[in-house]
Amino acid sequence: FQQVYGFGGVGMVVEVLTDKITRSIADIRNVVKDCGAKLADPGSVTFRFRQARVVNIKVTDADKDQLLSVALDAGADDVIEPNFDDEDDSEEEVLERFYKIVTTSENYPVVLSKLQEEGLKFETDNGYELLPLNPIEVDDEAMELNKDLVFKLLELDDVDAVYTDQK
Repeated sequence: FQQVYGFGGVGMVVEVLTDKITRSIADIRNVVKDCGAKLADPGSVTFRFRQARVVNIKVTDADKDQLLSVALDAGADDVIEPNFDDEDDSEEEVLERFYKIVTTSENYPVVLSKLQEEGLKFETDNGYELLPLNPIEVDDEAMELNKDLVFKLLELDDVDAVYTDQK
């Protein structure tokens, strides 16, 4: 993991999959510097997150009430709804959003089994994600700068995921 301080007090954790770590760190450093953000010291951002098992379900594949009922009955910790507030998003972009069912490693197989029983389709490449403990609300300018930074980081070949504690 590489850790980054974004804009408006936002922390980011960049997950990297590579056999050339020095090159990857240099690439990340360049993007962070070009965007005006800062690399953070090890451990200075990760404490803001918790690791959880997550099941992603496309909004078009589930009824919200049914999903909540099934997930919580199966022992899930939480169901995170996608953000539908962005007026700039097209209908296609809205339909590509996902509900996130958050659970522990112990309950993960039970949740998957219950979802299958109920006939709900879910992404099979689910695993661990870092979820923010206390999401941070930022102004519009910081939000746009952070979105741009995340986008540019995700364009790097070795970056697998970017987790942020921005609301």
